[in-house]
Parts: sequence; C-alpha cells; structure tokens
Amino acid sequence: MLVSTRAFVLRALTIGGLLVAAGCQSITDGTPLTAPERATYVVVPPEGTATSLDVANWNIEWFGDAANGPTNETLQQSNVKDVIAGTDADIWGLEEVVSATAWATLKAGLPGYAGILSNDANVVNGSAYYSSTEQKVALLYKTSIATLQSAKIILTANDYDFAGRPPMEVKLSVVLNGTTEDLVVIVLHMKAFNDDVSWQRRQNAGIALKSYLDTTYPTQKVMVIGDWNDDVDTSITPGKPTPYANFVSDTARYRFPTKALTDAGISSSVNYPDMIDHQLETNEQLADYIAGSVKVIRADQYIASYGTTTTDHYPVLSRYTPSGGVPAVPSITVTSPNGGETWNTSSAHNITWTSSSVSTVNLDYTVDGGTTWASVATGVNASTGSYAWTVPNTTTTSAKVRVTDAASATTDASNATFTIATPPPAPPVANFTYVCSTFTCSFDASSSTGATSYSWAFGDGGTGAGVTTSHTFGRGTFTVTLTVTGASGSSSSAKAITCNGKRCS
Repeated sequence: MLVSTRAFVLRALTIGGLLVAAGCQSITDGTPLTAPERATYVVVPPEGTATSLDVANWNIEWFGDAANGPTNETLQQSNVKDVIAGTDADIWGLEEVVSATAWATLKAGLPGYAGILSNDANVVNGSAYYSSTEQKVALLYKTSIATLQSAKIILTANDYDFAGRPPMEVKLSVVLNGTTEDLVVIVLHMKAFNDDVSWQRRQNAGIALKSYLDTTYPTQKVMVIGDWNDDVDTSITPGKPTPYANFVSDTARYRFPTKALTDAGISSSVNYPDMIDHQLETNEQLADYIAGSVKVIRADQYIASYGTTTTDHYPVLSRYTPSGGVPAVPSITVTSPNGGETWNTSSAHNITWTSSSVSTVNLDYTVDGGTTWASVATGVNASTGSYAWTVPNTTTTSAKVRVTDAASATTDASNATFTIATPPPAPPVANFTYVCSTFTCSFDASSSTGATSYSWAFGDGGTGAGVTTSHTFGRGTFTVTLTVTGASGSSSSAKAITCNGKRCS
C-alpha cells in the first residue's frame, strides 16, 4: 500500500466563537489557502528550539503604511504577529517598518520580545537618517536570550548607495546554554530594482560594508541580515555578476548561509524567482552555524492570500549553537542607598541596582546593620534596576538595603549603613491681619504657622512683640513687618498701611 507523504493543514473557521474543522488542504502543492480578509489567529509551526540561537529576517512590506503595501492594516498586523510568535525565533531583523504606532502595537502583542526601530531615540544617528514616514529597519529579540548593549546607524557617508537607508548596527549580549557572549547584528535594506544604476549602488554599498567590517570587527561574531535586494550567485540585473562578489569570494572571513538556498533555486519573495533576502556572517559566527538549518519559511502555506494581505517577502531563518562564551554568572550590585545617605521617615526614594543574568529579585531592608531583615518586595523584574520605596517610620543610623536573585544565592547589600531620620519640622510661615480705628491699628498674627516668637516693626521706628499688638501711627505710609521664629528658622511678612485724613487703612 502506498502512503502519501504530502503534508496537510487543517483549515478552520469560527462560528459564534466556536472553532469548527472545515476540511484539509495541501500545504505543498502551491495552492494558496483562501479565506475572507479578516484578522483571525494563524497557527504557524515553531522553527526555534530551546538550545539554539534562532535568527530570522523578514521584509514586512510597508508595515503600518495605509497608502502602500497591503491595504488591510489590521490584517497585516495580525498576520505578522502570528508568524513571528509562531516561528519562535530568538532574533528578528525586519525591514520596511513605516509606522512607529504599528511597531509599538506589534511589540505589545509579542510578550517576551523587546525591539528597537531605526529612528528610536536610543539609536545613535537614528532620527537623522530615518524619518517617521519612510521605510525603516528594526530588530526584535527575546529578552530571555538577549540584552541590548547599544544601537547606531552606520555607514552614513554612504547613505546614497544604501538608498537613504544606512544599516542599523545593534550590539547584543546573548545568554544561552549556560554561556554568555557578545553578538553584533546589522540590519540592512539595500537599494531595489534591476537597472544598472541600482546594481552599481548595491555594489558600492557592499564595498563600504565589507571595508567597515574588515576594519571594525576583524575577530568578532557579526551577522548582517535583511533585504539585500539581489542574489549572491548572479545579479537580478541582466548580464551582471552579484554585487556582493567581494563577500562571496572572501571565504576565509565571510559566508552567506543563505547561498545554499540560492543554489537550490529557492526564492525569498512572492513574485520573483530569486533569493534576495540573505544572512551574512563572519567566520567567528559561522563556527556556531548548525549545518543545513537555513531555510525560507513559506508562511503563505498558513495565511490566505499571503502576498496581498501580509507582505511580498518570506521570512528567512538560520540556527546557531553558541560556543566560546563564558559561563553566565548571575551578578547584582546595589547602587542606592549605598551608605552615608540620610533619608527621612515616610519619604519616597528609589532603591537601585545593576544586574546581569538575573531575571527577578527580592528586596529587603535592615535597621540594625544586618542582624535582621524585613521584606520590601519580592519578584521584582531585575532589568528595571529600580524600585520605588516608602522609607519606614523607624529611625536608625544602621540601615541597609539588600537585593537578592530570586533564583539563586546571588545577593548584594549597601556597602555601608545609611540613616533614617525624623524629618525636621516645617519652617514657620509669617502671616497677619489688622484693623484700624482712626490712627490706632490692631495686629493679629495667629494665622502664622510654626512660630514660637513674634516680632513687629511698624515702619515709623516703633516695634512690638507677641501674637497680637497695637500701634498708633501719624500721617503717612508705613510698612509693617512681622517676623516669626520657629524651631527650624524664621519667616517675615510685610504690608503697607496708609494713614491720611482721619484714619489709617
């Protein structure tokens, strides 16, 4: 008996909130799935694994731009999110992200991921080269795997050759399989079209990129991922060699894992036969590459009308087993309070710390130099590095705080004690009222606060004391000054009194 090896995918529809199986359809015969163009949850099989570093890149055509690309922005947003979430890659390089709002929505729908857009404020030179309305490059990464070190736009002098989209360089610290190591990921979007001028600009950009990598990262692990808009065997420009021959020929330093897809005749776009979305890596990163892992993810097998509802490119993914790193040792350092401070009871202050390879922390404090500890908070996200604390009402000169890894014995406390003190009383505030009968005026300072003594100067040489007093003036204008003194200082208040005719006022 012959058994078909053809793969099938279960089609489904929703009726009244109930998921109903509706039939099966081949996912290998090239027939697109059909469905109404509305946002529904799409199940995409995972490609990532728990023990490998899974790196993907994807051009998500005019993402968030209502005037270009897919016309149903809600559906595109939903499909892109489902592909990324389902694929479960650790790092994603994305191209053609237009709307920062759509980008924020995408990140919010992908718990466990953080991301950076090329014009974000923390990208050096980002806003100078990427506007709010143009296609931008972006990077998503799992926070359980990677920590952002820095991001910047590079090769800005070659902006024209990069079609106004110079690459974004992101430095990450990657923790996997008990080791941590640094990885440089560069996301790019090369010049499009198959005319001779566009080919020349791509070649110029490739020359500038290789010179930069040769000089800046001669021995580092680097990946350059994105939409290269050309192939690496021969060019999409008729009669031209690949514009990236400088990388292809330097096999001692660089390799395109994606060239295997080119050689197999696999395309990375919906409408054209060429492999134009590539991944380049230095030989240091190549040592970690899992042979045969590179692939194009045919998301059109799971999404109806993929090319018009989602994007005209397919994701590309490769996998790595990090090696040569150092053991990921958890570390915590308390930075405040760290000794010598004086914080008042019931006041609000931030406990701050730095940490590495720590997910959550517990916070404690002591008022006896560390003999006994009381809890401040548990299960705090370590990456925030800060916790708002209301100082307790116990006065002491022997206070400390302690921050502890919730998953290990790693801990750190204030280097020295700090003081919790009773706040000083508020300074006094002088205030008074007066009433006059003919030229005699009565003064009342009972509305003053925090005062223990009262001193009056009537502006004509006369003085007085006490909460209440009176004074008889001659004709003229006089400045009456009340000065009050309290436990934490003194305060004055002055008013002008005019005495003309038959009375003062």
